[in-house]
Amino acid sequence: MIWRLEWQEELGQPTRLNSRSTESGKLAMLRRYLTYDRLIVRFLSLLAVVAVAFVAVWGASYWLLPEGLLMGRTGAHALAGTGLAGGSVWLEWIRILSLNLALAAVFMVSGNLIITKRGYPFGYVSVVLVGVIFAVAVGTNSFTIPMPVRMPPSLAILGSSGAYEIMAYVLAVAATTSIGRWRIRRWWAIHGTTERVRLVKDRSTITERNLGVVLAFVVLAAACAWEAVQISADLSS
Repeated sequence: MIWRLEWQEELGQPTRLNSRSTESGKLAMLRRYLTYDRLIVRFLSLLAVVAVAFVAVWGASYWLLPEGLLMGRTGAHALAGTGLAGGSVWLEWIRILSLNLALAAVFMVSGNLIITKRGYPFGYVSVVLVGVIFAVAVGTNSFTIPMPVRMPPSLAILGSSGAYEIMAYVLAVAATTSIGRWRIRRWWAIHGTTERVRLVKDRSTITERNLGVVLAFVVLAAACAWEAVQISADLSS
């Protein structure tokens, strides 16, 4: 078991974030890898969780939900628009990248400031939720520029820029687990629901975090550029 220590700033006492508990063996192992010290382990573990949820929801959406279910029902459609920003691929890329960076920073990475009772960064919940929403969009063909036909679950998704945007989100969230500031102690209490914590961060942790964030940005920027080019090609055809 990999232990990660926290300190309650008010008391100055160390508490174990990942302690042995009554969890089943499989859940304990999953938690171990999701909160592992090494970024590559956390990233691959979280990516696996997101991928499983994505494929399951994608299949259910494809077979059970009506086509175009999310059209006009999410803020992303309104912000994305129906054409190239300013009639330029470059401006469209900047728009898509800006929207994705805002989504990643506000909705996912910032979630890592909060740690659940079990020691999971809250950003993990957010990135899984984003993956699920994307799965519903793919399964129901709910895109601003719809595909000719709905895509059934297959490896063809790897030919979509959205898959790599999700990977970039996962990497950014996995890389920033060390920014936690508060841990949830009780879910329903009126007072004392959280405690302030300070995660142990050495130079290698900070370096790994920074490299992970930079790599996530590069992957996201490339995926957004690909999406902008695809939109331009679709509008031209």
